[in-house]
Amino acid sequence: MPDGTRRSRVQRFQWLGADVVEHTQDGQAWMPHWHTEWSIGAVVQGTCWCTVGGQPWRPTQGDLMAIAPGEVHTGMLASGAEAGDGGPGVRVLMVHVCAQTLLSLGLPLPRESTVVHAPALAAQADTRSGPLDLPSWLGAATACLGAVARQPAAQAHTPVPSAAERALLVHIGHAVQAGEYQVQALARQCGVSRARIHQIARKWIGMAPSDYLRIARLHQARSLLASAEPLASVAVACGFADQAHFTRWFRRVFGYTPGDWAQALHSDATSATMGA
Repeated sequence: MPDGTRRSRVQRFQWLGADVVEHTQDGQAWMPHWHTEWSIGAVVQGTCWCTVGGQPWRPTQGDLMAIAPGEVHTGMLASGAEAGDGGPGVRVLMVHVCAQTLLSLGLPLPRESTVVHAPALAAQADTRSGPLDLPSWLGAATACLGAVARQPAAQAHTPVPSAAERALLVHIGHAVQAGEYQVQALARQCGVSRARIHQIARKWIGMAPSDYLRIARLHQARSLLASAEPLASVAVACGFADQAHFTRWFRRVFGYTPGDWAQALHSDATSATMGA
């Protein structure tokens, strides 16, 4: 069982527009969720058991991974020994950074969610061995990940939404961005039945609409916390029963608590490097 006293460590690089999270807890697991930014990561040690866009992944030590914005994924961490790889411990570094930041730095965007084996770059992400130069590492990692193209055979068999389904997905996205977090009201805004919202969400988003909207509320909570709103007020504003309920869901999705996030914002990193 995971040690409940340990959490992921998060650092906020405000000027870079990036969050850097280090996950080191054996058995830590995430419910289905997504991020609004690109997630660029490295498995420094151990193994991740994941599903990304409904596809099973198993990134292991030496792998880099990119998860596209909005791509629903799950995950669980295991030490090398527990995963049958013989190695001790688990350590995964994830950088959450928006596409605009990558482009403004002149860095290439990955083509899609993908995994590539790059032991030297993954080893550089181990902050125990010294400070990590984030812009330099991100540039090398995104270039490496961007060089991996989807196989034509897989692409040919990848289902795509119809024009009507795409239009509805866009409408759903706009309604959620405008602050609509109730399934029935979302269906009403989109001019379809609740059953249709469920069908589209399950088929093309990969989760129930209630779960999708809960994650949207948690992203809203992150934004409110960035505006220095009190935790209790944020919990109420985002539709959670109480602060404990809010904290539990926040950690299930992000790996750290709202308090950890608020502290990271307060102690915004001023350098492009991070250390142990």
